[in-house]
Amino acid sequence: MFRKTIIYLVVLIASATTLSAQTAPKYGHMNLGNLLESLTETKKANDDLKVLADKLAAKDDSLTKDFSAKYAQLEKDYADGNVPPVKLEERKVDLQKQQEAIQKFEQDAQQIINAKRDELLKPILTKINDAVKVVAIESGYLMVFDTSSGVMLFAADADDVTALVKKKLGIQ
Repeated sequence: MFRKTIIYLVVLIASATTLSAQTAPKYGHMNLGNLLESLTETKKANDDLKVLADKLAAKDDSLTKDFSAKYAQLEKDYADGNVPPVKLEERKVDLQKQQEAIQKFEQDAQQIINAKRDELLKPILTKINDAVKVVAIESGYLMVFDTSSGVMLFAADADDVTALVKKKLGIQ
């Protein structure tokens, strides 16, 4: 009888352990940055982005070289004293406008590159997020985190506790 009780307890404990392991929440993680780098779509997007960046950099170099040549000529003319001061002042104002235009071009170019990067990466990130969601649901993960940034990539549907926290804080 004592032996049956011990066997019964061992089976009961083993069953309880198995049951609790099955119901315990599962959390997962992945490195999104490494995954992105390994995809051929990302490599293609980076190549396309580099082509655009190189094109904009070449135009910036051209604008800068033109400015530098005009500035050098202005300095030479000033040193020679062959150009009337009024004409030199006009050229200074023109050079200042040209310098401001170059700065604006550089800011616009950076915005163009950022917008293109977002445009190229959006479908790739959507594809990855969809895959993460499917894997998480199929595998029973409650949450999946990105170890490269600490961002939560997936969270199972759960109760929104905002109202409870507001009540605790005395906010209506």
